[in-house]
Amino acid sequence: MNGIWNRSLAIILRLVLAFTLALLVGGMGGGDDNLNSGLPLPEKNFAVGITDRTGMQTESSRLTWEGKVHFRGKYGEAIVNVPFAKISQVDFRPANTGTSSYTVATVILNTGQQLDLSLENQSNIYAETPFGELEISVADLRKLDFSE
Repeated sequence: MNGIWNRSLAIILRLVLAFTLALLVGGMGGGDDNLNSGLPLPEKNFAVGITDRTGMQTESSRLTWEGKVHFRGKYGEAIVNVPFAKISQVDFRPANTGTSSYTVATVILNTGQQLDLSLENQSNIYAETPFGELEISVADLRKLDFSE
């Protein structure tokens, strides 16, 4: 009888220890920074005029693409990063294929050079506006006008 009691006590202690460790480890996650602090804030403030596909225009600041201050997209068979600091304007249009998961972004650089990037439709633009925080998918954009 004494042996059963010792084994039961050992099992109970192991269960309590496992439960305590699970609680401690579960509480160590960093969580989603966007949920805790709102928008992902860039180091440089990019003031941008945003036009959506319905023609609604909004002035914004602190623009980011997926929390970054560059566009990353397909350029032919390559993947390129284009920093916002090099961009003067971006025009968006659906890809030529009807069910594409990409939007074509015609990026006009400060030098006047143009390039077409394919950006994933589900990627988002984040910005601050005079009336609050803005989030819009790339698929819903028509134009971005960058200014200093």
